[in-house]
Amino acid sequence: MRIVVDGYELGPQGAGVGRVVKNILPKLSNELSEALFFVLTREVAVPFHSRFLHQVVLPSRGGYFRWQNGPFWRACRRLNPDLILAFNYTLPLLCPWPSVLFVHDVSLLSHPEWFPPKTARWRGLILRRSLRRARVVVVPSKATETEVLVHTGIEKEKIKLIYYGVEDKFEPVDREAVLRWKDARGLGSARVIGFLGSIFRRRHLPLLVAAVAEVRQKNPDILLYVVGQDRTYPPEDVPSLLDRDWIKWDRYLPEAEMPLFYTACDVFAYLSEYEGFGLPPLEALACGSTPVVLNRSSLGEVFSDLAVLVDTPSVEAVAEALDRALNDVSTRAAIQEKFRERRPEFSWQRASKELAELILRMAG
Repeated sequence: MRIVVDGYELGPQGAGVGRVVKNILPKLSNELSEALFFVLTREVAVPFHSRFLHQVVLPSRGGYFRWQNGPFWRACRRLNPDLILAFNYTLPLLCPWPSVLFVHDVSLLSHPEWFPPKTARWRGLILRRSLRRARVVVVPSKATETEVLVHTGIEKEKIKLIYYGVEDKFEPVDREAVLRWKDARGLGSARVIGFLGSIFRRRHLPLLVAAVAEVRQKNPDILLYVVGQDRTYPPEDVPSLLDRDWIKWDRYLPEAEMPLFYTACDVFAYLSEYEGFGLPPLEALACGSTPVVLNRSSLGEVFSDLAVLVDTPSVEAVAEALDRALNDVSTRAAIQEKFRERRPEFSWQRASKELAELILRMAG
């Protein structure tokens, strides 16, 4: 079996979609030992140590849509695959090959107001078309499955739920190493409330800042550490919002430092209105941090007993949740104990095995 993989998001930073591809592919190739994978990328990506995985770097000019319907599509014609694995929401406009499409969320369809109108229209059309054309649609949560059904009307039978995993590297780091890292980052001995991810309006950063300010009245040793690019639409004045002496903002954190960051966070706050799964709070949890999340979309589903849930997005409710996560020892211990029980659910090996079984069924 010849499988072509859309690896556009693969790269050294390994964020978002790229993290899903990076973790599934090597294990999937081991599960499908008779298959030959052609991983089509726009840059030299993380090396895969498998003779069944062949990376092909294609020229990239003009963004993802042009890449997928230009160099990627022409390469598919040459390779004539038995299957396309599309990890980045869409398929080429002309796609005669059987395909498995990963859809991490459908915010374009459920909340078009979060995007520029032109982007929401044309990307929404392509997403709907891709969902109809795909042989199988993989989603990471029941919440995303429900959204796909509500906004597209495709057959439920073609949707496959596969929970994402957490990498083995995400575990608590030695205390001395964390203290050295905190000193190097200018955090000193402060207790840290952290956030990591692209900054969108739906992730309620102003609410988090206001709630941390409230918590600091009784806990002045608290700092807020924000890591992420400002991608708010309509734009917010994020630099002014985060310009306070008790807030540190880095646009980017090296991949190797992420376990240090998560371990340094006493609490990891992810007040998102809408997520397809929620990898950052899961990674933080694996490193010993206590997540605080909004009880919305997939976060309420995945983290029902693995976080302090906030039902109402108000300053008072969030401040109370942050204070509990910071200072209630029994709550922190109970969440970590529950995660130890449930960690096998969040396994990339399990996700790859489920995907391999799906592909084998498709192949008959």
